[in-house]
Amino acid sequence: MVTAAAQVVFMLGHPVSGTAMPGRFNRLAGDAGLDRVMVPLDLDAAGLRAVIAGLRGMANVPGAVVTAPWKQLALDLVDEASATARLAGAVNVIRRAPDGRLHGENTDGGGFLAALAGHAVAPRGLRTLVIGAGGAGSAIAAALVAAGATVAVSDLDRTRAVALAARTGAEAVPPPGSLAGFGLVVNATDVGHDGTAMPHPLTGLDAQALVADVIAAPEVTPFLARARDLGARIQTGAEMSAGQLPLVLDLLGLRSDS
Repeated sequence: MVTAAAQVVFMLGHPVSGTAMPGRFNRLAGDAGLDRVMVPLDLDAAGLRAVIAGLRGMANVPGAVVTAPWKQLALDLVDEASATARLAGAVNVIRRAPDGRLHGENTDGGGFLAALAGHAVAPRGLRTLVIGAGGAGSAIAAALVAAGATVAVSDLDRTRAVALAARTGAEAVPPPGSLAGFGLVVNATDVGHDGTAMPHPLTGLDAQALVADVIAAPEVTPFLARARDLGARIQTGAEMSAGQLPLVLDLLGLRSDS
């Protein structure tokens, strides 16, 4: 049971209803009998700025998790950011220090790699396509490059893809007609959240490839369902979220008693 002494963590996004982490966080807290709760807030940009500014004075709030589309904006709203967050150009975890200063971090890449390890897939030498150069795509691309993968990034905003490639060592490419030769294909956009759209028809997909999505709801997006029908392995956004949760708890100082 949550009491007035609870530690409160916010989940900030728009829309925020499709995120998996609040459910996982709150189930873990409930099962362990811990007095803490994650509260989702659906915010526009002005609301995000107001809440992040307000975090400075919230003594019972160790921080917040930021989801799409506000991860890149959040980078501008913290006092300092880790090298990982700066490389990704996005913040998805904000830690509040006792003096009210805000530190930004990014766990998207680490959570993605943790999920990938669960499929016994090693990134080194893996030819990878990341679709989308936003907050999640940037972090995932950066983590994969650092882990030794050969990464191509495609985004409808060519300028954004080129900027990401310059920061990370990935390659910016036009949307490919065929996915032949890619061992890992990642949808890092919100296309598919509606349960019908796909970011790519998966033409030429190798049956040995693994196809991943960052969308947590629906858990099996049309993109993943199509990949599975083609005989490929899939990795869900919920798996990535599960991989991130231990990292988030550590960053917010909530892991030791969980």
